[in-house]
Amino acid sequence: LLIFFSRSMSLVVLRRQLRPYFVLLFIIWWLALRVLRIDFSDDVIDSSSISLLQIILNGLDGLKGILLNYAHSSSMSLISHTLKSSFITWMFLIVEDIMAISLVASIWRFGYCFIHFSREEWSTMVFDSIFEWSKQNLVFVKDYLNKYERKTRQDMEKALGKDPNRTILVHLPHEGKPAQELLAEMQRKASLENQTWQKGRVSGTVYSHDDHHTRLMGEVYSAYLWSNPLHAGIWPSINQYEAEVVAMSANLLHGGSTTSRDNDSERSSGAVGCMTSGGTESIVMAIKAHATYYGKHRGIHHPEIICGSTAHASVDKACEMFHIRKVTIDCNIRDSSFTLDPREVERYITGNTIMIYASAPSYPQGVIDPIEELSNIALRHDIGLHVDACLGGFVLPFAKKLMSVGGRHSPIPKFDFECPGVTSMSIDTHKYGYATKGTSVVLYRDAELRRAQYFSYAKWAGGLYTTPTIPGSRPGALIACAWAAMVSIGESGYTSRVKSILEASGKIANGINDIPGLRLLHGNQIPTMVVCFGCKRDEKDLDIYRISDLMSHKGWELNSLQNPAGIHVSVTLNVCSVVQQFLGDLEETVQEVYKEAAAAGGGTKMKKKGSAAIYGMAGSLPTGPVNEVLKCYNDLSLTP
Repeated sequence: LLIFFSRSMSLVVLRRQLRPYFVLLFIIWWLALRVLRIDFSDDVIDSSSISLLQIILNGLDGLKGILLNYAHSSSMSLISHTLKSSFITWMFLIVEDIMAISLVASIWRFGYCFIHFSREEWSTMVFDSIFEWSKQNLVFVKDYLNKYERKTRQDMEKALGKDPNRTILVHLPHEGKPAQELLAEMQRKASLENQTWQKGRVSGTVYSHDDHHTRLMGEVYSAYLWSNPLHAGIWPSINQYEAEVVAMSANLLHGGSTTSRDNDSERSSGAVGCMTSGGTESIVMAIKAHATYYGKHRGIHHPEIICGSTAHASVDKACEMFHIRKVTIDCNIRDSSFTLDPREVERYITGNTIMIYASAPSYPQGVIDPIEELSNIALRHDIGLHVDACLGGFVLPFAKKLMSVGGRHSPIPKFDFECPGVTSMSIDTHKYGYATKGTSVVLYRDAELRRAQYFSYAKWAGGLYTTPTIPGSRPGALIACAWAAMVSIGESGYTSRVKSILEASGKIANGINDIPGLRLLHGNQIPTMVVCFGCKRDEKDLDIYRISDLMSHKGWELNSLQNPAGIHVSVTLNVCSVVQQFLGDLEETVQEVYKEAAAAGGGTKMKKKGSAAIYGMAGSLPTGPVNEVLKCYNDLSLTP
């Protein structure tokens, strides 16, 4: 009977339709029972005066009594009656024991969440749940969201740079276009779009400025155009390139010979790893490996990661994918250093913690977390420590050497496998490694941790299947380009490039310090490749987002930040040649904003528009509605 009711198609459809309302109906019933004290039973006992647990137990006792009476009334021998009664009693004891264990586990979990979850986590959970339910089930909420999306669509299309007069293809052409005509059209578009970054007026994005290097990357890509490392037997050189890129990256980060935590002897093979499609996948893979190695293998069912508020959004992606709780520590309260506070990290470690996430440097402010102190904490508690060096992996090792010339002490602290508690790192070859987009490397202290990231399926109908990362097929040409970039540039080439970037970063930082109303957001650290700035705390006539918008009108593509509000410039070789232009335009823009504030009667009276309005809206609303607007942006970018 139970199987019939659970599998009946009509009932399955009915349950699916009613499921969104189960929780709401239960809450209404509970409030009526407890607050209004409505008695829903016909029994002598008032149901509003006993607990739900007692009601369930009474129901089980009643069901057990019915089954026992049926057993006694059936025409069976005394022995059969006794055996059947004993079996029924035993089965109900098992059911009640399971309920008791589940209840204790649920109470334990609720108590754990009540103690450890922050107020922000609780409020986000509640508001997001209410919003998701309302969005799906309340018509007026759906209508409001659709209306708001239509309103913001035009602004978003401008931000995406879509030509309103563009030709749109939604069907295959009946006859293919001639190759020369096709190339001419695509080269025209590319030439137009490349002008902004070629002029050095873009933060990050394109890191190389060398035409010779660009041609080399194109020729290497062409040579391995159809290669796929999934088919290792056909392209063995691609696998060799990948292994060598990993080994060179590991040696760059003191991973040439690492010490295993389980064995004090040095491993001659050193750190291991693999290549991925970018920094996000590297971080996702590292978190997946830690969730398996430090979580699943230890019987942790609710794993947690501790990171700072400056952690890359890929951590949020991984936590969403693998159902991991992200414990966020505010990096803005530690003497304005924007770094993780080791004391706070240790305070938040629990039995469910599998990993600490740190940055070298962080994406927003470009500061390096205290890796050495965090390494000691990770060792003390036997948990993982991932260092995100996607930005700094090909800069900090060379910067450290440059700043140590003449026996001077380098201001750049230990940040890599030199710290024994570091279990994994991510380093982007497609940023300051000058490889084509998109390649990155994820590194592990030992092979056992790397094995925890693999995907293996022995029972797949298509045969035995295993891949080191999420994709099956991967573009071998990109792996070849990463290898060619590293080998063609070499240590001396990276050193000279880093020297130029350090000098440009220093000039930009000093220039910003001289502009009234602005301040650097680096704490006491020296900017290496990211220069971050905002308005001074007591400055009321400047709006950093307005500055960003006006700089955009002047042709600069900068990165706007929030919490705290700021702008950062990721200094590339292209930016190095336009430092004075940037500082001149920035100073001029600041004066323009001051004049706008004066004309409005003060900065507080200025009407928020552009980025200021968007970030103001984002800061005043729960995450649910803001995420809907962001999804609308994705929809538009994927619309022809």
